[in-house]
Amino acid sequence: MNLKHQRNFIQILAAALIGTCLAWPAQAQVAVAIGTAKDPNLAAQLQIASAKGYFSEVGIDATISDFPSGGDMMAAFVGGSVQMATAGSTPVLLLASRPYPIAIVSQISDISGAQQLLVHDDVNTLEELYGKKIGMLKGTASEALFNSIVRDYGLDAGKFETVNLGPTEMLTAFVRKQVDAVALWEPHSTRAREAGSGKTLVSGTRSFIPGKEEARRVYGDHAVLFTSEEFAKSNKETVEKVITALAKANDYLRTNREEAVAVLAEAFQLTPDQMNDIVDVNDYTLAINDQMVGDMNSLGAFLAAQGKTAEGLEVRNWINTDALHAVNPDLVEIK
Repeated sequence: MNLKHQRNFIQILAAALIGTCLAWPAQAQVAVAIGTAKDPNLAAQLQIASAKGYFSEVGIDATISDFPSGGDMMAAFVGGSVQMATAGSTPVLLLASRPYPIAIVSQISDISGAQQLLVHDDVNTLEELYGKKIGMLKGTASEALFNSIVRDYGLDAGKFETVNLGPTEMLTAFVRKQVDAVALWEPHSTRAREAGSGKTLVSGTRSFIPGKEEARRVYGDHAVLFTSEEFAKSNKETVEKVITALAKANDYLRTNREEAVAVLAEAFQLTPDQMNDIVDVNDYTLAINDQMVGDMNSLGAFLAAQGKTAEGLEVRNWINTDALHAVNPDLVEIK
């Protein structure tokens, strides 16, 4: 082999070696199945982390599965087909009360503002609803929201006619004007407002009553990231990596609002304007804080009064902040 051929051979060999090295992953990918729902209150950071490649950057091969209901997801979680999950307070409280050894490892969002009492456009006060039909899903956060509004605004609960309806039924009944108001949550409330010529009169965090518009927190609900106690202890590094990816997604949502909204609108099959409004009413944060604990305990007391959970539930007993603290100690705000 002459000198020219030797140089060509070396160049080809070097190129092949470089190509092989580039094909190798930067780090081994750990497979994690994460359960959630097609719901921007619960899964915004999951969708961003997946779309932007944040999971793979930290070495997580994440499979995100959407479930039609909290019950279906919890069944999958208990059965072991998902190792981690995001959900609102109610299904988490119901599962933990079984009892089942869960570990809440971060918050996902304060979704209190996404819980809303919707009325038709001609209704301007809560008292106008006396004697009228109010749609709600009884025994859930929907009823808890309405009860909180009645209590905080000094209303007479006996003057309302409440109707037990699921979210899709509420939307349909509201559009057809078979009910006068509904206690709904996003994104159902956005669809109800648009299709039923409605508006939000009160949310968990604000009054939209004409002439009395103000920040007014009357009800609290939260979406959380959780796993089993065993998984949290045995796979702390994996949990840290998942939280790291979600933290990066949360930062992206805060600093690149327009681009993030576009990603989320496509993921949740909403228009950018609809998605933007939903982002406005949620407080996306991974922080575990006393507000979250207090609100979840209050909802637990409501569920216990309905006979759905044991009495005296204490959410602090299910919180494991080890991974969250390792990622960012400032996110552990609980006292």
